Amino acid sequence: MAKENDSSWKPTFIVKPDGGSQGDGIYLIKDSSDFRMLGSAHNKPAVIQEYIVKPLLIDKLKFDIRLYVLVKSLEPLEIYIAREGLSRFCTEPYQEPSQKNLHQVFMHLTNYSLNIHSGNFIHSDSMNTGSKRTFSSILYRLSSKGIDIKKVWSDIISLVIKTVIALAPELKVYYQADIPAGKPGPTCFQILGFDILLMKNLKPVLLEVNANPSMRIEHEQEVAPGVFEYVPSAVDEEVKVGVIRDTLRLVDPTPRKATNNQ
Repeated sequence: MAKENDSSWKPTFIVKPDGGSQGDGIYLIKDSSDFRMLGSAHNKPAVIQEYIVKPLLIDKLKFDIRLYVLVKSLEPLEIYIAREGLSRFCTEPYQEPSQKNLHQVFMHLTNYSLNIHSGNFIHSDSMNTGSKRTFSSILYRLSSKGIDIKKVWSDIISLVIKTVIALAPELKVYYQADIPAGKPGPTCFQILGFDILLMKNLKPVLLEVNANPSMRIEHEQEVAPGVFEYVPSAVDEEVKVGVIRDTLRLVDPTPRKATNNQ
């Protein structure tokens, strides 16, 4: 209908299987007729979003941001945003989507679980190089170019707050179903993973919210032909250990006396 109203509009869409994870089954289409029928006769639902064709590039590569948000309380609504996050890079130089390159997942999809299989994936112990970096290293780089990173952060915070406010009514329904009013029960908290894309004009766009973000701090690496080991990831450790540590401090702020063997 939108294309009928504006014949010059040539969108690309990204199709994500509902309930999927780690980039599995994601693909791009230019026309609704390209939509693949999934599953049996009763087609599995999918989320279809307009693909952002003008993302901010660094080193000619598309990247997204994973930020961690702690929902500490629903009533009153209390949330915290971790100051450090992950920046996950594609492994092929970006080109705007066309019929010729729609299938090139290493160019269009930032999912770590996909790009790890690319021959161009770069493991690095540095926070500001490689295919996975800290978000602060990206902000530092933008700042060195004269970009107002306080404005970037402010826009991201606004995006997070509005998203959680939109989620809150449904979260309260689930919470009240598990913990009836007037009955003693545990207090609950949740860490959400916000996937955000910065557009070329530095406007942040929400890609998705992950209810169960990965907290792994290691990755599989081929140390010899056919031999794989799990090795620590310096970037993951820097970001995720901080998220877990600060979350525990916030949900249980009671100071504890250290024991000799602690």
